[in-house]
Amino acid sequence: MILKSNKKGFVLALTLLVLLAISSFSVAMMGVIQQNSKASVRSHQVNTVNQAAEFGLDSGRLWLVDQMSKSGTAAITITNATNRSISGACLALHGYTNTSNNIHYAFRKINQNFAEIGTETDFGRYTYEYYVQRIGNHTTLNGFNFIPQSTEGADTLTPTTYNNRRIFYRVISCGYGPNKNKIVPLQLFLSAGGDGATGNVGRSINIEGYYKP
Repeated sequence: MILKSNKKGFVLALTLLVLLAISSFSVAMMGVIQQNSKASVRSHQVNTVNQAAEFGLDSGRLWLVDQMSKSGTAAITITNATNRSISGACLALHGYTNTSNNIHYAFRKINQNFAEIGTETDFGRYTYEYYVQRIGNHTTLNGFNFIPQSTEGADTLTPTTYNNRRIFYRVISCGYGPNKNKIVPLQLFLSAGGDGATGNVGRSINIEGYYKP
């Protein structure tokens, strides 16, 4: 009788120990699952914000292509014809930190929705903005003497000038989301123009590279 009682007590203790181990393992697994879920959500958000910023870059490039396609074939210069005061996190991330100056640009769009809020409840929380700027030109097609263009001052060129030079442009973009909790800045560099003697079509747009500040 004593032996049977001891066996029952051992089995009960072992059962309780196994249940405790299973419970601890379940709690630990729940914590891992929750952490993985949070990491997946953060990764999804960052990827979507990146996509919004890239969408801004492409929108700026398409605007520039549209301007080059309006009429004629001779090389033209899109100048920084407008400006506004420097403010906000997006411009600061792109290097515009002196709020007493203005940013000069050829075209801009702000508060653009990455998707329709009414139909895309998730992606509708993501927005973007972008600026298209002229940033300089080469002295010749074969040389690389870069003439900088200050985008915190008035443009030094007028439209249709320096047609025998390659003109450089930049699109700066920022993606936001969800609900502007995250921000990603990106830049796209483009060039256009030239005399055509070395195969450069006057109004063709070349992509020179990307940059993440």
